[in-house]
Formats: sequence, C-alpha cells, structure tokens
Amino acid sequence: MGAVPYDTYARQLGLLAAEASRGRWERIADDVHAALNGQAASKLRSLVPRQVRRDTGSFFTTGAVRESFEQLLSLNAVQPDTRTYWDPTCGAGDLLLAATTRLPLAATPARTLTDWNRRLRGHDLQEPYIAAARMRLVLALLERHRQAGSDAPLALDRVTGAFPLLQLGDGLQELQIRSTEARFRGHILLNPPYGMADADPTCRWSSGSTSQAATFTAAAAVALRGGGRLTAVLPDVLRSGSRYRAWRDELTGLLEVEQIKPHGVFDMHTDVDVFLLSAVRRHRGHSGEVSWWPEPQAVTGRTLEDLFDIRVGPVVDNRDPRTGPQAPYLTARDLPAEGEMGLPERVRNYPKQLIAPPFVVLRRTSRPGQGSKGGSRGAGVLVVGDVPVAVDNHLIVASPKSAGIDRCWELLRVLERPETAKWLDERIRCRHLTVTAIRSLPWDSEDEPS
Repeated sequence: MGAVPYDTYARQLGLLAAEASRGRWERIADDVHAALNGQAASKLRSLVPRQVRRDTGSFFTTGAVRESFEQLLSLNAVQPDTRTYWDPTCGAGDLLLAATTRLPLAATPARTLTDWNRRLRGHDLQEPYIAAARMRLVLALLERHRQAGSDAPLALDRVTGAFPLLQLGDGLQELQIRSTEARFRGHILLNPPYGMADADPTCRWSSGSTSQAATFTAAAAVALRGGGRLTAVLPDVLRSGSRYRAWRDELTGLLEVEQIKPHGVFDMHTDVDVFLLSAVRRHRGHSGEVSWWPEPQAVTGRTLEDLFDIRVGPVVDNRDPRTGPQAPYLTARDLPAEGEMGLPERVRNYPKQLIAPPFVVLRRTSRPGQGSKGGSRGAGVLVVGDVPVAVDNHLIVASPKSAGIDRCWELLRVLERPETAKWLDERIRCRHLTVTAIRSLPWDSEDEPS
C-alpha cells in the first residue's frame, strides 16, 4: 500500500491550487494557510500507517524544526550560483517551501513560476508526496503574490504542469550520479531518512549497518561543486556519537562547516533528537577543523579521564558464555536512580574481566534532559563491596585511579550538578551516552583533586 492513501490529500491540494489560481481567496485563504503550515504532516500521520512511515523514512519537516531551518537559511548570503535549490528527499516539500522565502517575485505569478520552475528541484520515492509538494509550492507562490498585491490569475495548465523538476526517483542515486558527472552548483536541502541500511562496500567511513542519514549527507557533500551549499536536519547521533567520528572527518574534509545547531526533539510525534547543519563545499586544496560539540571547559583544566578509568561494562549477557567463576552481576535494571548501593543480588558465571569496587556506574541509555527512574541525566551510582563484580555492557564504569571511595563520592557530586547535565545535553543528544563523552566531561570538583 505504501503512501498511496496520501494521494487523496494531494488531489485536494490540486483543487485548492486551482481555486487560488483564479483568485478566489475569500473562500480559501484559511485553507491555503493550513496547507502551507503543518497540515501536510498531520495528514501524513492520519492517512499513512506509522509502520509505513517508518519503513519509507516519511517524517515531514514542520513546526519548530522547520522554523529553525528557515532561520538558518536566512543567515546565509544568497549568491546567484546557490539560488537553485534541490531536496533529494523532498516529501511534501517543506524544505523547498522554506527556500522559496529566499526567491524573488517577478511582476506576475506566471513569470515567477517560470523562474521558480528552473530553480526548484526535488526527488522522492512516493508519487503522492511529489504531487503534494508541487501544489504546495504553487500555493506558496500565489500567496506571496497576493500579499504583494500582484495576484493576477494563473492559467490552469500552468498549475497542473508546475515544478517539473520535482520528480519521482531515488534521491540517493541521483546524488551519487552527480558525484561522478556534473556536480550540482546550487544549494542542497536535506532531511534524509533516519533508518539504518548496509553501507556500500566502497564506503570509506563505515561498514555494515549504517545510518541512512549519514549516507545521504556524505553523498550530498560529494555531489556539490565547490562553493555549493548544504543545509540539513540530521539525527544528533551523527554529531555526537562515537561511531560516526569517521563520518564527521569525511565531511570536514569536504565541507566548510559554518554552523552546527543542536535543536532537540524533532517534533512531538517523532522522538529523535536532531541538529541543523549549514556548510559550503570546499574548493580543492582547502582544509580545516570543525568543532561538532562544545569543547570541555573546566576550572582546573581536568576531565574525568584524568582521574578515572572509563569503560563500558564488559558483559554482553545474550552472547557471553555462562562459564568461569560465579560473581555478582550488575545490570541497569538493578540500579537505584542515584546514590550508593552494595553488591547486587543477581549473580552470573563469567570467565572474563571482573571489576573491583569501589566504582561509579552510569546508564548508557539516557535521554537528554532526564535520566532513568527520575534522576538527572548522567546521574551515577556508587557501587561498594569486597568482591569483584561482572558489569553489564549497558552501563559505563568509572574506576578511580587514586583516592578510592572518596574520589567516587566527588564524582557523584560532579554528576548531580545542573551544569553537568547541561554539558551532556550539549555534547551528546542521542539516546546513548558514550565513553568518549564521559571521558571528556569537565572535572569541576569543589575539592581540588590531589
């Protein structure tokens, strides 16, 4: 079935565009406003099943995240070469609508359409989305002319044939074609699918199951000619996750990154944290460095890795054999929200590395703004006892290099501070804390460590 049910809404938009082209605004002004501001996304949720939306990566850029995208576009100087916009995963056209605010109007809607037809292009795998995007762009054009007082009629055949460069097709393939032929001299707009797929065997920065958003963004960077622009909405794991360090290095070599703007949750219906990226394709021979997150700034200049050995718990319960000595087995579900605990009652046979208390553990699964069981994000638990412990790999372990339990209590005080939670939210907004992030956490203890 796919996105076929959305065709009903696309046809409604076509009728609305026909009415607007005849100047019948007294009957349709409110309907046009709705069509341009969020209605396309709400219709998507009501007409297309959630699993289909997940499978096709159909999550339209609306509400606050679209406003942030428009603000980012407004900060960029418009050059003649970058006034052509291409969204290779255009959906119902929200990012292209944002771009039209940067395009000039001609004397009449017909002349403006002639110009915009050349400047706006897009691809999507779902024909109903392409149809909806075309009609929404027509509505945006007519609405701007109405506000400017130049709302002359637009012939119906111009409406039905509008925006021919929005086409049914695989945007990733189109980007890859551009990377080997004539590169795109313009501005790529991107809110790609966020699912996972196997990386191409020739990929230099990843292998196996990889974020589709990372693959699309890298392809977009390669597809641009020097001086071309990229503005994207991307899952925050790409910005802050350890796994995508090589991807970030790849982009740094291709792009002059101008802004990296953490946004927060995509929207109230899509529980994924995202960030916005604004960049320009480098000309050959240029190089530079990019700060993808705030650098640690601590009073003493120290970070946690100066005082603690930081590692992921070594036990992978569903894979590791249950052989060797029996030991207390610590899992995330057995932890209190914060504070101190003794040895866990759960036991497990484990033949590999055990960790001797005292140590502090943090849950790896940790959403921005709030931790598990009501604790603050990054809240730690001190584990004490006289027997080595098998620690599950859903936990991060911090073992003090010196000063034992006193150093652990210092760490708990550092972790419970609001400044620490704020730093973590800026540093890593994906759903899993990483060893790299915890190692770089600023050490700002009230007691100067010896």
